Amino acid sequence: MRYIYVCGLLAAAAAAQAGEYRAPRLTDGQVDLQGVWSHKNITPLERPAEIKSFVITRDEAAQLQARILAKSEDLSRPAEPSVYFWDRGIEPIRGEYRSSIITDPADGKLPGNEHFKTLAKATGGAVLTAFDGPEARPGSERCLAAISATPPVTVVPAADLRQIVQTANSIVIASEELHEARVVRMNAKHVPPAVVSWVGDSIGWWEGETLVIETKYFAPTSAARAGPASLFFVGPGTTVTERITRVSPSELRYLFTVEDPTYYTQPWKGETRFGRSDEQMLEYACHEGNYSLAFALMSARALEPATVAKKD
Repeated sequence: MRYIYVCGLLAAAAAAQAGEYRAPRLTDGQVDLQGVWSHKNITPLERPAEIKSFVITRDEAAQLQARILAKSEDLSRPAEPSVYFWDRGIEPIRGEYRSSIITDPADGKLPGNEHFKTLAKATGGAVLTAFDGPEARPGSERCLAAISATPPVTVVPAADLRQIVQTANSIVIASEELHEARVVRMNAKHVPPAVVSWVGDSIGWWEGETLVIETKYFAPTSAARAGPASLFFVGPGTTVTERITRVSPSELRYLFTVEDPTYYTQPWKGETRFGRSDEQMLEYACHEGNYSLAFALMSARALEPATVAKKD
């Protein structure tokens, strides 16, 4: 509750400044987005079934936050100890608490088509029950990609820092987790890359105070974006458009749109925020000398032997 209250005060202060704030400029006139930014807003990507409205009260937000954080204390399944995670919570956006990151469609749900539903059922089941070997585990668990680094950006419980560096021709967004570095080519055109990647090909331009980033050409193998309580897909036919605006000395507003008829019946949109951080980004050497995945598989097999295929 204390986290919710403090965030409410910060949101009110930001709102009071909104009408007069002008973001600082670099010497070339670009809005200065540089620095280290964190994303600790655990508002769910999709609206929970038990909540019917988009805007919720502070008390409802506190209850939702408590339910989400309680999952970190569930010791019945192999997981990171809760002390590993950051202090995080439901954060207000534009001065209001929301039940979902998704802003459109109005029901706060992913507008998945039949292909999406079939794929989500198969992928979701595999994420929960496949412990035969590391190949079946999610990419982020194998240190291959982080949902905090690949567009559109969604939240992870820890190490969710990113540093923005600007030059005249490019903007780099370097994420601490899994050391992804996205290079946004400014005022450029998409060119089909010789080698596709999970972060895609990003170009950018300024619309007034807002940095617009359009990303295409995601690798086919990057499809499943599985988070702590979310699952969606991107692929070769996906276009992700991000809009980043500095609205105060300590906040970036982050909006995104995902378009791909392969998976969705319509484009879907979301909004969250990044907060300025004074923490230092550190090297994230995920798999150097890392034996934890083997132990995670062993623990899961011991707890749920019926879900694990027997070896020959």
